[in-house]
Amino acid sequence: MRMIALDLDGTLFNRDRQITPFTREQIKKAVSLGITVVISTGRPYVGLPLEEAGELGIRYAITTNGAAVYEIPTRTCIYEKCMSEDFSCEILKEVLKKHVHLDAFVHGDAYTQTSTLEVIRHSSLPESTRNYILTTREQVEDICGYFRKNRLRLEKATINFEVESDGHFVDREETKELLLSYPEIQVVSGGYNNLEFTSAGVTKGAGLAFLCEHLNIPLECTMVCGDSENDKDIMGVAGFSVAMGNADPEIKALADYVTDTNEREGVGLAIEKFVNHGR
Repeated sequence: MRMIALDLDGTLFNRDRQITPFTREQIKKAVSLGITVVISTGRPYVGLPLEEAGELGIRYAITTNGAAVYEIPTRTCIYEKCMSEDFSCEILKEVLKKHVHLDAFVHGDAYTQTSTLEVIRHSSLPESTRNYILTTREQVEDICGYFRKNRLRLEKATINFEVESDGHFVDREETKELLLSYPEIQVVSGGYNNLEFTSAGVTKGAGLAFLCEHLNIPLECTMVCGDSENDKDIMGVAGFSVAMGNADPEIKALADYVTDTNEREGVGLAIEKFVNHGR
C-alpha cells in the first residue's frame, strides 16, 4: 500500500468533528512508513482540518467530491473542473426556488445565500456540522447575482433540507428530480439525506486517479475509507476499499472490508490491520 484516501464526515471525523487519538496515532505511523495519506471529501478547501492535516503529515486533499485537488500547505490547486459561468447561474437560480439550504463552492471557498440559513436550523444535521456550516460560509444576499457579477464558476453545490416531525424532508424529492433532469451534472448524497452536485464525470474516484498519476503511485496500491454515496465511485477505483461500520448499506456491499464505526476508531483500526500491522 502506498496511498490511503480518507473521507472526512462520517469517516475520519466522529460526530463531534474530531479525529480520535488511536486513529491519529495510526495515521502518523503510516506517514512515517512512507505512505501518502490524503483527504477525500465533499468539503471545499476552507472546510479542511488544516491544523490537524499539518500535525498528521497529510499534504494533499481531493475536495468538493473530486472537482478540485489541492496541495494543502500552500493551498495550491493542482486540478479543477468547474461548471460554466452561465450554467452555474442557471442551476443555482432553479434550485433556490425550492425550500432548501444551499452552499456553493468556488476555488476552495464556500458561499451561502443568507435567506436559506433558517433551513439548517431545522435539518437533521448534527450540531457540530451545523456549526461548521454557519462559521465557514461567506453569506451573500443574492448568490446568483454574486456569481454573475464576479463571473464565478461552480465547483460543487451542497443542498440540505428541513426535516418535519414525521421525518419527511421538505422538497427533497422534488429537488432531486430537478437535478437529475440536467445531464450536465453528477448528483449524489454526501450524508444526512443531503444532495450534492458537480459537473458530470466529476467524482472522488477521478480525483484519486489524477492524484495517483501526479504522484506516480499506481491505483492498485491505494486504500480508501468512506461511508456514503459520494464515496461509491472511489471505492470502485481504489485497489482496496474499506467501508465504515456506520456506512450506507450500499457502500458496505461494495467494500472489500467493513471496519468499525467513526465513533469507535474505524479508520485507525483499518490502517493498523492493512497497512501498519507488523511494521
